[in-house]
Amino acid sequence: MTLQELAARYPNWVVWRGATDTGPGSWYATRRAMPLSNEQIDAGMAQTVSGDDPAALVRELEWQHELASTLSRNARVSP
Repeated sequence: MTLQELAARYPNWVVWRGATDTGPGSWYATRRAMPLSNEQIDAGMAQTVSGDDPAALVRELEWQHELASTLSRNARVSP
């Protein structure tokens, strides 16, 4: 998956690739204009995630989506 494909697939994230002295480095994504609450952070949500390659970054992004969905469902169920 390319950087452009990742950016299109995850529009709520800024996706980029790090650089090292020897060339391209890890892959990163940072949430766009969405500060996280303490509850979200305590649940494992992160402002920025990373992966060694595109597949690893996708796994991190999907995990963040799952965490957000779980918190949202729990908030609707709570009195």
